Amino acid sequence: MDNILYDDEELLNPNSEQYFLFISGGDKYAFQVSVVSEILENNRLTKVPKCNSYLNGILNLRGNLVGVVDLLDRFELGKTITNDRTSIVILKIFQNNKEHTIGILIDEIFEVDGLDKNSITETPSFGMKIDTKFIKFMARYNNEDIIVLDENEVLDVSDL
Repeated sequence: MDNILYDDEELLNPNSEQYFLFISGGDKYAFQVSVVSEILENNRLTKVPKCNSYLNGILNLRGNLVGVVDLLDRFELGKTITNDRTSIVILKIFQNNKEHTIGILIDEIFEVDGLDKNSITETPSFGMKIDTKFIKFMARYNNEDIIVLDENEVLDVSDL
């Protein structure tokens, strides 16, 4: 990935794979940095009729229409309440041998950092707020549990 999301060297763990950590609905989640393309301020979205409720709308990103998914609604945890910290994260994912650009609406950016490989655990089979199909694995970061999301399940193009 060419653009650097966060360049404060003191915060980065250079010996680990880098993750984009963020907050939605009070919980901390992460995606691999490699799928994050850019971060935008919450812009006015154009609603699309007859779409899934979690497809919040579309935005024009330099001439390309990009669907924006409300992550909380996708997880059936309610709707994201927008404020000045709300952001749209643009992800590039590969499905069906094609690159797709999709946005997600999040409460706020938390950090870009590495996750210690020793902190990674399997996803529990019960007790999770969200469907475990959306989760790649769990990890500890600064004594907090982080849910690392599977971008291909969260943003399954056939569902959208």
